[in-house]
Amino acid sequence: MKTRLITAGVGIGIAIVVLLLSQFVSPLFTTIILSLLTALMVSEVLTAKKLLKEYRISLLSIAFGLAMPMVSFTRFNFLPFFIYLIAMLCMMVFFHHEVRLGDIAYAFFTTVLITTGMGATTYLTTLFDIYTAFYAVLIMGVPWIADAGAYFAGVKYGKHKLCPEISPKKTIEGAAGGVLAGILSAVIIGLIFNFIFGYDYINYWALIIIGLVNTPLSMLGDLSFSIIKRTLGIKDYGSIMPGHGGMLDRFDSVIVTAPFVYVVTLFTVIII
Repeated sequence: MKTRLITAGVGIGIAIVVLLLSQFVSPLFTTIILSLLTALMVSEVLTAKKLLKEYRISLLSIAFGLAMPMVSFTRFNFLPFFIYLIAMLCMMVFFHHEVRLGDIAYAFFTTVLITTGMGATTYLTTLFDIYTAFYAVLIMGVPWIADAGAYFAGVKYGKHKLCPEISPKKTIEGAAGGVLAGILSAVIIGLIFNFIFGYDYINYWALIIIGLVNTPLSMLGDLSFSIIKRTLGIKDYGSIMPGHGGMLDRFDSVIVTAPFVYVVTLFTVIII
């Protein structure tokens, strides 16, 4: 726990610096960081299946992971996906004797999954540049706080297992605590940013919906990536974050929840 807290403290400090630079200098700071993180997570998920040295797969996938967040907020947002798709199909057809179909399918699915979530994050934090810090904290803070709430609620009240074969420590009581923590964190984030920046309007009902829905979605993301780890026989996707594992171990929930925040912005105004 001590190692986890120290790592979290360092990470929060770095995040604050990036957010300040993005909010008051240029949102491109966030875009660059998120692109690099996406490429790193793609390399982690490929390493988990020992595909990093299968360069025809890894170079294409990492390049796509690096490019997609950078163009997600432009009119070229579909171009990297199309190029990646065609390249992987060509590999499947012309190198089918050398590269296994299962490896191509695994790389394509996991890479697209990661880049979709991170692309949504970049879209919201860059397109609405005056709200860069707000969307970054909302997208990442809610699932992370919900995860912490689920952990502590599970430790104190947990009796009934949620998915014992996938994640033995998760409980139904913990999940309920996570939902409550997710809702409260979304509303508190809105209150804090409204206090600091004095926004004209914040849709707290939208924030409540985000907190309510994001929590089960974050659990779905966590469990899904846990299945991959369990299937491949690994504990973590990496060791870059002591006490937390790899970057993908920390962002597995954000990858699934960020697109939902994007969907909410399509149908309602969250902040003005």
